[in-house]
Amino acid sequence: MSKRIKNSKHRPGVNSIVCSECDGPLDEHRYHLGYEQCVKCSNVEKYSGHMVYPHKTGGYVQPVKSDTKDNLKRLDRRSTSSSKPAKGIWKDNSWDRWLDNYYKSLNKPKKKRVVWKAPIVNYISTNDASKMVCDYYIKWGYDRSVEYCNDLYRREKISMVSKSKLISMLTDYQMLPKSIRKKLLT
Repeated sequence: MSKRIKNSKHRPGVNSIVCSECDGPLDEHRYHLGYEQCVKCSNVEKYSGHMVYPHKTGGYVQPVKSDTKDNLKRLDRRSTSSSKPAKGIWKDNSWDRWLDNYYKSLNKPKKKRVVWKAPIVNYISTNDASKMVCDYYIKWGYDRSVEYCNDLYRREKISMVSKSKLISMLTDYQMLPKSIRKKLLT
């Protein structure tokens, strides 16, 4: 590093440090930091500050290069500036599109909602179904009677609730001893 010292034109007799490029005045602090060019002639990248929060409060500024600062902003969840990339409504202007569609649809006639009617199904009454299943149970036994209940349900002769009641009734009969079961079913 060569120290170029010239006599100052502004203050006679006072030595001043000059820029190695443009021969303009060079700040003493800048010279002591190791720079030989003034701020205008320098090609050194400007430093930037990044806020670091080691805990909730008490943040401090960390001097970093600008490309490092951009990367830190991307990673930092407490970034103070709004330079993070937008997401959602703000990025794709979906709010504006929604508002345009809303104003366009104000003049259009509204579509009528179609309400479907529930299908009318004529089920066998629970009493009739239980008589049919009991007769089938007496004649064919437990397993075939359960299959018969499932078949009635598949053919939409009984509802699911009726089917579960009938199968529960068959299970209760099956768990009884044979002597009691014969007395109940005859």
